[in-house]
Amino acid sequence: MEETRKRLFISRKTRSKEREKLIKLAVENECNTLVFSLNDNFFKDKNSKYIKLIKNHNLNVEAGGRDFPLLLPGKLFFFNRDMFRMEQGKRKKSHHFCPTNPKTIAVISENSRELFGIAIKKVTTPRILHLLPDEGFETKWCACPACRAFRPSEQYIIAVNTAADELKKLDPNAMLVYIDFDLEPDAARVMPRKNMLCTSNAK
Repeated sequence: MEETRKRLFISRKTRSKEREKLIKLAVENECNTLVFSLNDNFFKDKNSKYIKLIKNHNLNVEAGGRDFPLLLPGKLFFFNRDMFRMEQGKRKKSHHFCPTNPKTIAVISENSRELFGIAIKKVTTPRILHLLPDEGFETKWCACPACRAFRPSEQYIIAVNTAADELKKLDPNAMLVYIDFDLEPDAARVMPRKNMLCTSNAK
């Protein structure tokens, strides 16, 4: 990537008027890249003033962020508890899931394919997407018998690998950013896909 990208993550709760102000502020601070959540209205909207601002300032657009809840919606918990993470012998609905469960992998694959397929149409080239763990809960992953063989950082990579496989099918040149929170990187046994970019700092 020849171009250095200075990013601003836009919350999907931010209203259009506020987005206009944020974009102007970003430009003033030499920020050249905006990142929108995978289910943000930006990817469906066409006529908002803030979108015109983005084009006028020739800003890069990326997709993603802390979007794991979109890949495995909490509404599935009631009938599919085994897809969610285990903590002290009980399944938990909040913060991540069981990344080794074949059913979980299937749902993540399907939802990644759908969300990436919509977002990638508006992501500027070179296309970069993000899939980051829940903020403040990076190490909260699954403790079921299958997952206990992997550290939280490795479970996270397993999950992102699943999404990265779907992204590669949509665009072989697109990259998926993940965050490095592993305190023992040399001990890692799960390797990230080749279409993944590591960052040590993400918002």
